[in-house]
Amino acid sequence: MSILSTVQRNGERFYSGVQALLISATAMVAIAYFAPPEESAFTTWLLLTCMVLSVAGLALLTYLRRTVSQQLQDAVRIEAERHRVTETDLMTTALTRGRFLDELSASIGTLSKPRRIMLLLVDLDHFKQLNDGFGHQFGDEALAHLVACARHCFPDCAIGRLGGDEFAILMYGNDLNRCRTRAQKLLAMLQDGRACEGHQVPLSASIGIAVAPQHASSHKELPLLADLALYESKGAGRGRVTVFDPDMLSEKRQRRLLERELRAAVYLNELELHYQVITDTERNRAAVEGLVRWRHPVRGMISPGEFIPIAERSSLIDMIGEWVFRRACLDLHRFPDNRISINVSGEQLKRDGLVHMLDRVLQETDAQANRFILEITETVATAATPEIIARIVRLRELGFHIALDDFGTGHCGFNYIKTLPIDAIKIDRSYIHNLDDDRIAQVFVSALTQIARIQDLVIVAEGIETEEEFRLARSAGCNRFQGYYLGKPQPLPPFREAPGLTERRALALSA
Repeated sequence: MSILSTVQRNGERFYSGVQALLISATAMVAIAYFAPPEESAFTTWLLLTCMVLSVAGLALLTYLRRTVSQQLQDAVRIEAERHRVTETDLMTTALTRGRFLDELSASIGTLSKPRRIMLLLVDLDHFKQLNDGFGHQFGDEALAHLVACARHCFPDCAIGRLGGDEFAILMYGNDLNRCRTRAQKLLAMLQDGRACEGHQVPLSASIGIAVAPQHASSHKELPLLADLALYESKGAGRGRVTVFDPDMLSEKRQRRLLERELRAAVYLNELELHYQVITDTERNRAAVEGLVRWRHPVRGMISPGEFIPIAERSSLIDMIGEWVFRRACLDLHRFPDNRISINVSGEQLKRDGLVHMLDRVLQETDAQANRFILEITETVATAATPEIIARIVRLRELGFHIALDDFGTGHCGFNYIKTLPIDAIKIDRSYIHNLDDDRIAQVFVSALTQIARIQDLVIVAEGIETEEEFRLARSAGCNRFQGYYLGKPQPLPPFREAPGLTERRALALSA
């Protein structure tokens, strides 16, 4: 299109000029030819003029040819650049999403003539944390490094970027063992890390594999099955390779069914909040922890370990979190001298809506933030970004107390106690159970209680199941205790109150 426009722009100016020169030269030749012999001087002048005009026309034609030739070269270059931009990701040099999907569609064949290919979906683990912790430039370099490693491990395959930190590899053939070996090699190369400020930062990725036509023969269905396998890799701890299995489809359907029923349970107010006592050294109730329960009308009591992970994969965790906090606010009057402790999911902490929701529910129920303890797990604290830390600080500014739950299960370390904005630490039950005969557990708990005393933190021993565990935890310096030995989670008994107040509480709970 640019060539045509150039010719059109220059045509009237140059072509008309050349035509005029050629017509003039032809006319002069004709005049010289028919001129009388006695006018030889005039004839000579005409011929010279004709020669000059012809040379000028030739020069113009040469210039025009060079101009068009240059325009053709520019058009070829522009077309190559457009091809590179539209079909190649500029940052990683992988194929763009559209180009890769076209390649997949062309490679998978048809139902009557299927071709054997393997599709790998690759997702860089904890990419947001890499961006937040080391900067976006390092994040971009990590993505480019992933593609470079993929090209080394899959030199004869198409590699595309589907978006963000999601990539795809198209491997031809059906040698699944070879595909797995290459994928494991890719993970090993990523584990070697990428240099950043003089340090090697290890990288990790999760990979899901689907095979055509064994698993699917459609270019639309195959990525969905590979995505299911990728989802399993993430759920199993990341940094691993998973091949699609037909059982994943039934598991997915089961999760979707449970998710729909859980959503209905939230809307229909079918969840329950059970409370477990937290005592002081004299076994007096010092606080209670609110634990959500789901009493399914058909399946009976469903464990939180079964439905909370499903809720965390969708927006349901925000709905459940609000339901739990609103229920706890309405139950505050049942514990006039105690605080209520509730768990906050790491998925909730990733969004600003958590702070707004808690503040809004406090105003709607006329409750005080200082009557609540918000528990976050150590694994969440370990991976806390500056944005998450800022949200925790804002919650403390509202008046909430913050507790670090399951301390000792991750890699938080004592240093985090000085930097995290917390008020209490709950020691994981595994250390409490081993206090009697595990020297490491004894040293760990004693050191933690001493540090907490200096930092003016409350230390809660979780999982107290025997008198001996209670005695040893108290001797080690713990000042709060929780476990089945001291009290199991129990629903609150019915409470009779004034009709007007009952209506207001029911309205607040359903809001």
